Amino acid sequence: MLLKVSGALSQEDESYWFSLKTGLSIEVTRCTTKVGDGEYLLFVSFDNDIRVFVFSNKEEFGLFQVLKNVKGVGNIKASRILSLYDVQQLLNMIKAGNEHELALLPGIGERTAKRIVAELSGRLTNTRHDFDNDFMEVVNAACDLGYERNVVTELLNGSSEWRDKTLEDALRWVIRELNKKA
Repeated sequence: MLLKVSGALSQEDESYWFSLKTGLSIEVTRCTTKVGDGEYLLFVSFDNDIRVFVFSNKEEFGLFQVLKNVKGVGNIKASRILSLYDVQQLLNMIKAGNEHELALLPGIGERTAKRIVAELSGRLTNTRHDFDNDFMEVVNAACDLGYERNVVTELLNGSSEWRDKTLEDALRWVIRELNKKA
């Protein structure tokens, strides 16, 4: 669930809190370098437990969606990366193939840094960051149905047949293709 809200992001000890204008505060996992008052996006994840991730804009959320799908990254590591670098810094590191700097991030080893660069550098254009929303919608919809993210991602990356379809038809195509392999 994605929410657009106004409020303030602040740090208290090692926790981050998002305070709504009504006085209600929610503990969040920070995915932005921004703190203070403003408009934010809150993403509520119901994976293994309930977590709330906070972003300052759609670009951060889009990069989070792409990063979390890299094998070995997931929600928590993606949030750590985005809390340390703004979108443009991170994109520049990926485009430059700067695996060494990525590997220095908490929880990101050499192998994961190489995967991030290998998987994402081809999906980013030279002039702007272009997150493939259609790709992410199909992946997320298939995962909501219980399919494994890495299997769906591999299938979609291996074919362009689904690209001209609506979300529903692309999802049907994914299910049909995965059932053929089963």
